[in-house]
Amino acid sequence: MRPILIVGGAPRVRVDAVRDLIAQGTGATAVALAQRLAAAGIVPDLLLSDDAVPGDARRYRDRADLEQALGDWIAGHRNGVVVLSAAINDYEVATIDRRSGASWSRMAPSDKFPSGADEVLIRLQPAAKVVDQLRPRWGLSGPIVAFKFEGRDTVVASAERLRSRVGAALVVANSLCGGVQALVTEQGVEALPDRPALLERLAVAVLALATS
Repeated sequence: MRPILIVGGAPRVRVDAVRDLIAQGTGATAVALAQRLAAAGIVPDLLLSDDAVPGDARRYRDRADLEQALGDWIAGHRNGVVVLSAAINDYEVATIDRRSGASWSRMAPSDKFPSGADEVLIRLQPAAKVVDQLRPRWGLSGPIVAFKFEGRDTVVASAERLRSRVGAALVVANSLCGGVQALVTEQGVEALPDRPALLERLAVAVLALATS
């Protein structure tokens, strides 16, 4: 039996001394999946952000915490199943500039936005995708279950590309509107009628991967 790690929630991206950017990710999917697996007799490890829903889990705050926790787990479970359901920001802060009148000045990450600034400009740059690093960086050899969340017209095709790119066993395709709930594998696309049905089918699929 392969060990299972389920990752949920969303890491914070520090903007200034008191502000963060964060994607919308509550960890509810991760916890719901873990509960279904536990009911089947398999207790997975849970990794959740510090503000995610309650659950018996290791917690992370930002990308550095998340990556450290992933690396630690994979180091001890290279053949394990990693279910990456977290909403991980694809961008990191490059620069922050503030304007007072006609004068611009650059802020340090440890600064706090001044209340009297006329304008604050935050520039973001692409960050390395965590799912792309599971194998080359941390040495995972076991199955990957990834998630794709975007518009209904493109989400399935994007999920298929993601599966091919990272060598995932399965990608969950969720549309922004909630109208598309599907599992994408090498064998094809399995559409589900609603979220509960998706979670039930996903639990069965993850159990199958853990026993493969």
